[in-house]
Amino acid sequence: MTQTNHTQQTGDGTNDSAAVSSVRRSRRRRQAASQLNSAVTTDEIAASYSRYSSDQQREEGILDQQRACRTSAEANGHKLLVEYEYADEAISGTKLRRTGLDQLLRDAESGEFRVLYFYSLSRLARESVITMPMLKQLVHNFGVRVISVTEGIDSDRDGWEVIASIMSLLHERYIKELSANVFRGQEGAVLAGFAVGDHCFGYTTVPVEGTEATRHGKNAKPRMRYVIDPVTSAWVLRIFFWFVREGRSIRWITRELNRRSAPKDHRATTPKWHHQQVAGVLGRVKYVGSWPWGERKNARDPLTGQVRQEDRPEDDCEKWIRNLPHLRIIDDETFDAAQRMLDANIERHVATRRPNGTLAGSQRGSTTPRHLLSGLIQCGECGATFHVGGTHGRYLFCPNYSKGNCSCKTQLRRDRAESMILERIGTGILDDDNWFAAIFESLQCSWREGMRRRPAELAAAENCLADIDRKIERLIDRVENGYEDSGLKERLSQRRSERREQLKTIDRLKKTREQGSHEPTEEWLRSELKQLGRELRTDIPAAAIALRNLVGGKIVVTEVSNDGRKRHDLQGRFTIKVDSVAAAVAGFSLAPETIQDSSTSNLSEPIVIDFVDPSPLEGPSEEAKRFYDMKLMNSEIAKRMCISKSQVTKLLKYWFESRALTMPDGRSRRSTLKRKHSEPPLYQRISDQVKQLCDDGLLLGVIAKRLKCDRNTITKAITYWYESRELEAPDGRTRRKTLDRKREKRRGDEDRDSKNDAAA
Repeated sequence: MTQTNHTQQTGDGTNDSAAVSSVRRSRRRRQAASQLNSAVTTDEIAASYSRYSSDQQREEGILDQQRACRTSAEANGHKLLVEYEYADEAISGTKLRRTGLDQLLRDAESGEFRVLYFYSLSRLARESVITMPMLKQLVHNFGVRVISVTEGIDSDRDGWEVIASIMSLLHERYIKELSANVFRGQEGAVLAGFAVGDHCFGYTTVPVEGTEATRHGKNAKPRMRYVIDPVTSAWVLRIFFWFVREGRSIRWITRELNRRSAPKDHRATTPKWHHQQVAGVLGRVKYVGSWPWGERKNARDPLTGQVRQEDRPEDDCEKWIRNLPHLRIIDDETFDAAQRMLDANIERHVATRRPNGTLAGSQRGSTTPRHLLSGLIQCGECGATFHVGGTHGRYLFCPNYSKGNCSCKTQLRRDRAESMILERIGTGILDDDNWFAAIFESLQCSWREGMRRRPAELAAAENCLADIDRKIERLIDRVENGYEDSGLKERLSQRRSERREQLKTIDRLKKTREQGSHEPTEEWLRSELKQLGRELRTDIPAAAIALRNLVGGKIVVTEVSNDGRKRHDLQGRFTIKVDSVAAAVAGFSLAPETIQDSSTSNLSEPIVIDFVDPSPLEGPSEEAKRFYDMKLMNSEIAKRMCISKSQVTKLLKYWFESRALTMPDGRSRRSTLKRKHSEPPLYQRISDQVKQLCDDGLLLGVIAKRLKCDRNTITKAITYWYESRELEAPDGRTRRKTLDRKREKRRGDEDRDSKNDAAA
């Protein structure tokens, strides 16, 4: 019986334990199911990115890509919302910075969507060094599923990275093939005698009839050929005549062209002729019928998409030089004479040139500014950059005024302009709390962007180094195999120079990664702002570069009339932006070129400065106001400044009026002072001494002479002595009658009068 009950109890306990375990498993299953349902709901929100490259492509291309992405999303059970359809129009896939792409990355980082559709990976980028790091960031860092519609890439499937890598390389190869095809087409047009590129001064282009039928595309245009322009070619002849036959200087020719309003090259970016344009005309070999082509080529940075110009080797360009005698404007004799004169001008300045070829006393051609405002002040009338001149470079002036091209004749004191600009930047920007908060936010955005980009930049630099090493090895193999080439050593030296530069780039990127590993803090920013303020007040080139970055590269000054007087003043205007200040303090470790993603990056401060000669009253008035704020009476201020009381009043009046303030009434101010004087007046201090001398029977004039003061002060001292003791002050006339010395003096006068009467 006992055993049965025990068995029953044991069985019941086992059942209860199983039930509890079942309940627990059910709860876990419910939680997992809830999480799964939530994940499915989140994953249903999808986004798409579309792009087309050229202005000549159809805008419908974006709509077609978005339609294909929506169809694929519906088939996969995803909901693609309109607000998550990102797009960039008429922008190349080789460029990293794109408005739509940047917004997509920000939203992906914040978890706005979980699936991203592309029509093709080529829409994301045309450079593999951009495509793969960005895909890995989206998938692994942001948790976004990536799907390419046309290429069948899905990041949820194994091996997607291999397919994506291959496709990104194919898309990159397409760009290179396209560039090669374009160049090959241009080369064929050049060799066929057609115009390729723009025309220079003295020429124009005309269409070649019938050639439009040989070109493909709906917007096909006829081929063009160069012809001499009768209007501008006449000015080319005139320039050479002035320079060679009349021996005119380039400066004289420049002024004469501007005086006569001569037409300019249609590619010119300035409204007036300048020295470089005239020198360019005199040195252009096309005017004798020799037409070079392809002397420079484009080189693109694979990380940023920025294009720069590089020189091609002369050997590669020789085959494209065309002899076109029908385009000759200048005869050989005149052109050769002009070249000799230009060479003579260069030789004339050899003794005054630096090793790099720039003039020792000139800033032109140098990247190191000599003064804080060098190349920074721009004329508001003509747009020219002010030059530094005068004794010891004390003044800045518009160079076009002496040429007759500008009406701005007022000169700017360089030291005064520097101090006024730095003072406004320091008080208005660097010491402002609102600006501090905005700069800090911008720096944090830059730091995050830099951390995202640095791995790809370093990988691209290392790949470039490996490519250079392979080229060097091939050149060395050719040397070892006995291949003779006059340019082989030069090419090998060039590759080794490229390798040294690439090693410097890799070293800089590694240092940047180490220095930028810590997120910027408020304490660090305050220290950097103080350092920036100190650096701006030095005379080192870094100060000029920092100031240029702060003000956006220019400070525009205009003349302001001064109450009808002949002498005018100058007014300067510039704008400081948050991203400029952030870039100035960031250094390369924080990738300042990426400081543009924060919500405060558009914050700016327009600054207007009147460069007016300071009044001679400005300094003394500041000192008088300082004493005024110390609750001193005007008489005491006058004593401390060693000036009269009326001058103190004048200084205080100037201080208030120059700041559009009303000067307080003197009587009202005195009533608010705790004490009107810091020490008793003179008549109070000498009252006891005066009373003693009066009791000794001295006249007031004698007392005043002895105490070295005026007679009125002695009278006030006597009155004060009696009134301070609540006594009535004696009458002065009555007192004089009682003095023995006074009576003796009167008798002496009467005796002299009687003697004079007797003598008469």
